[in-house]
Amino acid sequence: MQGLQGIKESISSAENLQSIVSTMKAHASSNINQFQNAAKASMEYRRILDMSLYIVLSEEEILPLEDTSDGNILHIVFGSDHGLAGTFNEKISTFALEEIPKDENHKIIIVGQQILQRLQDDYKIHKFFMQPQTTDSISSMVNRLLVEIDELRDNIPVEKIILYYNRPKDDATFVEDTELLFPIDLSELIKYQSIWDSKSIPTYFVKKETIISDLIRQYFFITLYRTFCFSLASENASRLASMQSAEKNIDERLEELNFEYRRERQNSITSELNDVVSGFKAIRGSKY
Repeated sequence: MQGLQGIKESISSAENLQSIVSTMKAHASSNINQFQNAAKASMEYRRILDMSLYIVLSEEEILPLEDTSDGNILHIVFGSDHGLAGTFNEKISTFALEEIPKDENHKIIIVGQQILQRLQDDYKIHKFFMQPQTTDSISSMVNRLLVEIDELRDNIPVEKIILYYNRPKDDATFVEDTELLFPIDLSELIKYQSIWDSKSIPTYFVKKETIISDLIRQYFFITLYRTFCFSLASENASRLASMQSAEKNIDERLEELNFEYRRERQNSITSELNDVVSGFKAIRGSKY
């Protein structure tokens, strides 16, 4: 059993850890709000882009995507750079391992150091990127990722680009998800056919090829931007839940340590009193 000094040191360490956990909780909670707000805004922008693409392509014959297995497929997996995020990285890495075949036609780009450590023994990683930590830094990272994708497509034919990430749910949890970045599933645009208030859809006056090219570039950008936001919101939600669990454990441990300290202190006081009484009796007995 620890002495009084050892118990006091344990209490001090637990209180310091409690302060760190409390700070991490506040930081994660703040991050969740900013990334969820950014994701919400990007979803609305993506909706406008989808509607715009439908307007431009409404006169074209839109066919459903064919499920082809030939050619190169690029997989982009989103994780975190930092630990203490609960099951966030374990879930998405396990999901990727189940979904991505292990052959040379499947190229992998990793976002996040924690995912790199979990997948590099199973796959040959084409490129690794750090995960941005603020909404301001997401845009620059998306541009870097788009440059890398363009360079890869210049060197080899890429038939599909698939995103793997954790998506936040309404109950402060998250779920693994995928999204097809390329080619664009134009058949999904049909849902905008009946949402116009007027009898005819809006028109445009820019050259068709120019506006399609511009809309597709924006489509790629905002889809990746939204994926970063979803992943970062999920990471911080998982970290918040992990810190709440850690805080509960620390509180319980502090309660045990304080009880042990009071008991040990009482035993020490009782022992000291017994020594005083015994000494008094010995001195008193020596006088007679």
